[in-house]
Amino acid sequence: MTDTAVSISPADIQTIEQLYTFRERTEVLEFLDKHPFLIPVLLEAPDKIRHYFPDSQLFLEVVPDRESIDWVQLILSILMKLDPHEAVARLHQFDENWSRSLSHQVHQQFFTTLEYPDEF
Repeated sequence: MTDTAVSISPADIQTIEQLYTFRERTEVLEFLDKHPFLIPVLLEAPDKIRHYFPDSQLFLEVVPDRESIDWVQLILSILMKLDPHEAVARLHQFDENWSRSLSHQVHQQFFTTLEYPDEF
């Protein structure tokens, strides 16, 4: 039996860790190891996000899907301090201009959301 799993390159891990803050690093890396097609998306996303949320922090976290017990997704949280209406409008534009072009496979495993700091 041959192991055909693709593992994440150390260079990709290093780059992704420079772009994002991991919440539960081991879980995120294990998820990416199982879903390597997300790596190019994660490498491209920050430049796209910065166009709409220039001063944001980006976090990655593996979270169970609320609708399915056995399903988990990688969540990219955009931490920013915009007015909620403005933030949602910008997220909608981001989705229209970039996220919608991503494959169905990516959409099944990856989700982008907004997050506000506690002191906001």
